[in-house]
Amino acid sequence: MCSLLSSTDTIAAISIISYEKQPRLFSIVFGEGIINDAVSIILFNTVMKYSAINSEINWITPFKIINDFCSLGLDSLIIGLVLGLISSLTLKHYRELSKNPVAENMLIFCYGYLSYVISEVAGNSGIISLSTCGIIMA
Repeated sequence: MCSLLSSTDTIAAISIISYEKQPRLFSIVFGEGIINDAVSIILFNTVMKYSAINSEINWITPFKIINDFCSLGLDSLIIGLVLGLISSLTLKHYRELSKNPVAENMLIFCYGYLSYVISEVAGNSGIISLSTCGIIMA
């Protein structure tokens, strides 16, 4: 319940801030909201593994949750980093792909979507992977 409530707190802040008047503040709050959502999703998925009926909770469980949280976040970052670098290198070395703006935009979209899908299929955070891929491609 807490992870779901904490992921919606940025919506109120973004609705108050005008992008035209304060673009930097809007970008900071928006970026914090994306990271907040990603952390909430990772934390929710991690804790749900240990809330099953057959799972035992003992003194090692908090360390397992921290380990799972860190590994999910790191794996998502690595997937986004790798696909962002592949996309950047592809567009840099194969200039014929960037002559047509429609093809170039479609290729950028496909690499971003591919990082999201690979991360979700692997059980990681697609939001973190997509954000990392977008930052690297920029």
